[in-house]
Amino acid sequence: MIPLVVVAVALAGATAVAAPVVFLARAVVYPRRSRPTQIVEVRDPDRIILSKTLLTSFTGTIGLLYSNETQLAVLSPGVEPAPTPDAVVRRLAQPARIEPGTLGRACGNVFSASTVVAAAPVDVVVVTETARQPAWLYAGNGKQASVWVIHVHGMLAGRDSALRSVHALDGTGFTSLVISYRGDGEAEAERPVPSALGQEEWRDLDAAIRFARAQGAERIAVVGWSLGATIALEALRRGNDRDAVDSLVLVSPAINWARTIRFGMTRQRVPQWLADATIKALSTRVVARSLGLKSALTLPESIPTVSIPTLIIHSRGDATTPFAVSEAMSRSSPNVTLDEFPESPHAMEWNADPQRFRRSTSSWLSAHLLPDAPHLPA
Repeated sequence: MIPLVVVAVALAGATAVAAPVVFLARAVVYPRRSRPTQIVEVRDPDRIILSKTLLTSFTGTIGLLYSNETQLAVLSPGVEPAPTPDAVVRRLAQPARIEPGTLGRACGNVFSASTVVAAAPVDVVVVTETARQPAWLYAGNGKQASVWVIHVHGMLAGRDSALRSVHALDGTGFTSLVISYRGDGEAEAERPVPSALGQEEWRDLDAAIRFARAQGAERIAVVGWSLGATIALEALRRGNDRDAVDSLVLVSPAINWARTIRFGMTRQRVPQWLADATIKALSTRVVARSLGLKSALTLPESIPTVSIPTLIIHSRGDATTPFAVSEAMSRSSPNVTLDEFPESPHAMEWNADPQRFRRSTSSWLSAHLLPDAPHLPA
């Protein structure tokens, strides 16, 4: 009897540990959106009271989705005192018919695809091994039109979240391609799938690079936002067309997912041993397959290296991807330049200072991508 009791206790203990590990692993690859924003009151044509959240209390320019997230309003920089401590007052950049008492969602994007630059995009399709992925193509002009910049959005976001970098490059003459990828829900009839943290999604960026080359691109850069940065780094490491990429711009990048997962869980007061166990579990075939992943994830602790000029735009205020990893990558290679932006939430560097973001990205990419520009270290 004693051995059976010992076995039973051991099994119960293992189950007690396994359950939270699988729960956390699922949360990593099936992330949930944050709670919506309560639209408390609309004052005058241009002032609105919202529930206080990390984004609504951020002093930079932000977007507000409303009317069941079918409409987009832009909130001007600055936060005014509210009647209660759990609310904020923001000013609308343009008057909008917003119903008080409804729900909205604060976001980083402040543009529509049709108006982000002077010319509307052409809807194109990038054929990948799994789907026909929709993309927006913004034609360049002049000699610089043969320079293509591919914009890759992050997790829990769509193509529109990458429009800020399209706007930043307006005036350079570069062609911009804003892509979608497996799992983001933009392909027709796509079923929900877990995020592979860039380890499958990179294939769709590789297909987009081939698309750009087939359309006449002579030089190519990739701008990756958050998970989009992971996708860019994976494509650069594993893609068939990786040699066609001349430079990278990584915004609030998820450079190392083991460190990113541990960073996020530490902020949520998850014990380190449990965070480490979750990372190990995602690296096993049994857990990965149980979550719907094609294969176990590879989650090393090392910082990736790059052989091409790479600009990192990041802020110490990022509570999602650790700034320290961006610092480490910039120290590890002469090809990497780190541009530290004012403190701001995750992927909100453009919103903190749009003009600086424009200067940083357009001047840096122009220096590395124009036809007469040599391949210089960043």
